[in-house]
Amino acid sequence: MSHFYVKPEAIKEKTFSISGEQAHYVSTVRRFKPNDEIMIFDGLGNSYKAKINSINKNKIVGNILSSSYKKSEFILKLYTSIPKGDRFEWLIEKCAEIGVSEITPTNTKRSVNANFSKNKLERYEKISIAASSQCGRNDIMKINDPLDFRTACANVLINNKYMNVLPWESENKILLNHLSSTSSFVGANIFIGPEGGFEDEEVELAKSLGIQTITLGNNILRIETAAIVASGLVLSSQHLESEC
Repeated sequence: MSHFYVKPEAIKEKTFSISGEQAHYVSTVRRFKPNDEIMIFDGLGNSYKAKINSINKNKIVGNILSSSYKKSEFILKLYTSIPKGDRFEWLIEKCAEIGVSEITPTNTKRSVNANFSKNKLERYEKISIAASSQCGRNDIMKINDPLDFRTACANVLINNKYMNVLPWESENKILLNHLSSTSSFVGANIFIGPEGGFEDEEVELAKSLGIQTITLGNNILRIETAAIVASGLVLSSQHLESEC
């Protein structure tokens, strides 16, 4: 069943409403009619089975039939350099699909400077919302304002219940060997470097703060590939532990 995002404030008691672009999409593109049932979610973990009462290209109103809650308790935060071109949009979409909680664009010595306009950030947020709609996720991956690498490293030290890892091409410790103990953590922070790699002084800073350097294999990966591989390994380890 189709799964559409509705802002939390538009869901009240047993009713919901959709307006703007989303209303146009549901009514004109998807061609839903009165009495049709749809699934909606509020981005906070709540999902609702609902029935449309009235619909046009400007507004949709309906009733809530039932509700459920689904949101991962394990929080994965990705601090990543920005790939060139439109590859960052692909990274956003795929990270949202696999279950990353937050992305923070991070400026390093060799990275493309991340300095987003309001319009670009809104576009990225729309991509994240669309990914949640497509994959059936009830929450929305948050996209934070960019940080410099030193500030990002300092931020992850605030909560010692998170595992902190940084993939580095000169390391030989394997990420999988660190994942057996992830049950003691409530989340993970992953740092992904630029296409030229982290500078040695950046790696030394991270290591001095207790951030673990690991390898993702012998091959040099693109930013978006490394982000997906590292995030996927950490998240899959959580699913396996929850099944044990």
